[in-house]
Amino acid sequence: MPEESESRTRPKPRIESLSDMVFGLALSVGAITLVGNPPTNTTELASDIATFAFSFLILINVWMRYTKIMSVLPLENRWTISLNTFLLFIVSIEPFLFNLFFRTNSSTSPGYYNVLSIAYGADLGILMLILGFFTTVLADEQRKLVPKDMLKEFNYDAISFYFSAALFFVSALIPLSVPGIGIPLRFDLWLVPFLVGALRRRGRDVIKEVQRSRPKSKRIAS
Repeated sequence: MPEESESRTRPKPRIESLSDMVFGLALSVGAITLVGNPPTNTTELASDIATFAFSFLILINVWMRYTKIMSVLPLENRWTISLNTFLLFIVSIEPFLFNLFFRTNSSTSPGYYNVLSIAYGADLGILMLILGFFTTVLADEQRKLVPKDMLKEFNYDAISFYFSAALFFVSALIPLSVPGIGIPLRFDLWLVPFLVGALRRRGRDVIKEVQRSRPKSKRIAS
């Protein structure tokens, strides 16, 4: 009986399958866009691959951190399920906004280009904000969703998500009219969260390796 009630309140397998499908489709859209508008020279080829790599990097990073969260987050109420569904919608329109933005000429359509960049920054900001909220739920000690020794790690993850969301929202507010600053600064702000996240994960792995090696060195010394 308890197992049946838990399966009814936590429909994780179906939602996780849907989530994997949405992330897979989002990744496929970028590749399909490249095929639909193939490059005509080496310069365009390199530019298209770099553009796709940027979108791919974003989606893969989000997917890995999302799966880590959803592997332990109970979908126990409508609010959590609805927020998860909205997150998947945000993920699904990311490649659409991304490709529109990078294929719009900023000199011929500056107003439309600005709207697209604002929409893209806001889209990623909302995505990070939802992931931050989910991580905060996991880091709640009273809920006992994760082991106590992992609470600090999830707290740091939540702070990282909120920081990333703030950067994306700020990027949407930067005026593009400032020559040499507006557009490059937006790109830089979009990259910062993923660089910081990669450095933080690397630092965490180094700390873990050091902690694992300490008992061994003590045994050897004794």
